[in-house]
Formats: sequence, structure tokens, C-alpha cells
Amino acid sequence: MRRWLVVGAGAALLIALPWLTPGWTELLVIVEIFLLVVLGLDVLTGQAGQVSLGQTLFMAVGGYGAGLLTVRANWPTWLAVLAPAVASAGLAALLGWAFLRLRGYYLALATLGLAVVTQATATGLGKVTGGPSGLVGVPSLTLGGWQVFSDTANYLVLLVLCVLGAWFTTNLRRGQTGRALAAVEHDPQAAAMLGINPARYRTGAFVVAAVFASVAGSLYAYYLRFISPDLVSVTVALSIVVMLALGGPRTVAGPLLGVLLLQGLPLVGQAFALWQPLVAGVVLVLVLTYLPAGLWGGLRGLAGKS
Repeated sequence: MRRWLVVGAGAALLIALPWLTPGWTELLVIVEIFLLVVLGLDVLTGQAGQVSLGQTLFMAVGGYGAGLLTVRANWPTWLAVLAPAVASAGLAALLGWAFLRLRGYYLALATLGLAVVTQATATGLGKVTGGPSGLVGVPSLTLGGWQVFSDTANYLVLLVLCVLGAWFTTNLRRGQTGRALAAVEHDPQAAAMLGINPARYRTGAFVVAAVFASVAGSLYAYYLRFISPDLVSVTVALSIVVMLALGGPRTVAGPLLGVLLLQGLPLVGQAFALWQPLVAGVVLVLVLTYLPAGLWGGLRGLAGKS
């Protein structure tokens, strides 16, 4: 009973948050969008042990796909979210078969190339993507007869998706698939001897991360009613990995903490915002050196010792 009371109180607080902090709703929406991306990446990196710096590719597929399907083909907005997600899953399966044979920094460099190609393609295909100016006129998400237009409406829709995403990744981690992914991460050869196909599980994790990123990219475009190369740049791709490393993998609180910290840094001040990449890099080096489980893992360790 106590557990359900805590869950109920937490849910009520999350739902009421836009009204309790009205000036912060826009930040909360952006945090939720990137939380979706980082939760998906946690399946690939935190559970399967594979580092990907190319998640902006799937954000671009989702964002530009949803924008083009609604602006130029007049698709329903909800369907224009699902179609790019399916396309991202197929693309991730194809890329995973080729890329996940690589290990360590070779894989990181290969996926970084995906991020570079994504930004260059979004900038160069001006007739399709709008080029550096971006794709404008993207409509807001519509669910039935409800237009998800305001910050609060976007927050509530994304809150539902983040809760579902957190539930999915948590159950995945605790289930048989999660144990298989952990075995693949720690010793692929031993896992193969136990009948676990490392390539299949790694590719599956890559597909999950791609679908999460695609859905987040679509909702990002609907929220801003705009999508441009800056929103899927190489800097954004690196920031996503930093968010996961800062907060800590294999949890829900870790990615949330990392996203909050990195998205909240510019709020300190405009001058400080210019130094955000440097500060984030220094903090990342310190965390990886002294807190390999991330800030959340470090806090849990301190709480356990006290």
C-alpha cells in the first residue's frame, strides 16, 4: 500500500508540474524529448555495451519524415510518427548488421560518421529539407480531435510516452532479454556458447534505440513546428551520449538526471551557455574517471555507505 501511495503521489506531481512551474514548461518538454532518445540509447549502450554517436540520424528520419509527410503529403500527424519509426527500425536493422561487427572506438567512429552524414544531408538537400533554413510549416500533433499545441499539452503527451518508455526499458532490463544483453556485453564468446546470438541481440538493441529516437524526432518537429539541420547536428549527437554518461546507464533516474543537467546549463546565463560544451566535457571526464556508473550511480553508492 505504501508503495502505491508513493507511486500515486509521484504521478500526481508529474501531471501537476506544468501548473506548479509555469515558466519552466518549455524546458520540461525539451527534457522529455531528449529523455526518450537517451532511454533508447541506454538499451544499446547501457545494456548491450555498444556506443553509438549516430542517434541524430534516426531523429532526422523521424523529424523530417513526419514534417514532409504532413506538409507535402497531408498525412495524419499520428500516422506520420509511426511511418518514420518503422523506417528507422528497418534502417537500424540494416546498419546494425554492418556496423555492430565493429568494436570499441571503431564503432564509435563509424556511428559518428552517421551523425556527420545526417547533418550534411539535411543541409545539402535544400529542395527536400529546406536546407540550412529548415523545413517550416510543420503542423502540431493532432490526436483525434485534440490538437497538441500548447506547451502543457505537449508536456502531457510526452509524459505518457516517457513513462511507457521507462516501463519498457526497465522490464527489458529485468527480463530474459536484459539478462541476455548483459551476457553479450560482458563476454560475447561465452554468451554464444550458451546459445545466445550476440549479433541478433545487439541489432535488436540498435533497433529499439532507433525507434525511440525517431519518435522523439517527430514530436520535436511537431512541438517546434519546424525542423532544421541544427536540431540534428553532430553537437547534438555528442550531447546525447554525454547525457547518458553523466547520469549513468541501466536506470531511469540516470538518463533523466543527465538530460536535466545538460539541458539546464544554458539557464544559468547567456554567457555561461557559450561555455556549455566545455563545461559538459570537463564534467564528463570527471564523471567517467571517478564515477564510472554516472552521477546517479555515485549518489546511490554514497547513500549505501551512509
